[in-house]
Amino acid sequence: MDQHNAAGVGTAPPGYGTDPNLVTPHTPWPRTLSERERALIGVLADIILPGTGEYPAPSGMGITDFFDEWVSAPYGTQQGHRAVITAGLAMVDAEAQRQFGAGFVELDPSRQRAIVDQIASTTAADRKFFIRFRSLVLVGYFTSDIGFKAIGYVGNVPLLGFPGVTPEAQRIIDDELRKLGL
Repeated sequence: MDQHNAAGVGTAPPGYGTDPNLVTPHTPWPRTLSERERALIGVLADIILPGTGEYPAPSGMGITDFFDEWVSAPYGTQQGHRAVITAGLAMVDAEAQRQFGAGFVELDPSRQRAIVDQIASTTAADRKFFIRFRSLVLVGYFTSDIGFKAIGYVGNVPLLGFPGVTPEAQRIIDDELRKLGL
């Protein structure tokens, strides 16, 4: 349904804006995670996907910004993820308090890992958080420039020529075509 101003000229409907500009990225919605939640995300992400000598841990490449933008988005899917993530972060911090008398971020790494191991292998509610969290860590990391480099993804680049299929691959293709009678 078009909305019109007094002169009858069409105007954009109210809302949060247009799709993101991928050339010069800008998020048109406010970030909504607290500093505590962001700190928890950084520590948890680094436990799930530790850094290596060559590649930084997720907290070192901006995973908290990815999470904050994702769960702050005004879309249904992301808002559903927000509910799971924020409730899960609160559960992790509460469990750390219950077991060790301190917040999760303040615990030593062995205690943090013990809580993550418990969450990853227990109840459905806890697992739902862990599965969603782990998925977002992997998506955020491996769709970043650092993640692309880690998996050897070079993207859509021009080739000087197309080398074609290797002889070994061609033999497999030919064998399968013969089996199909083609």
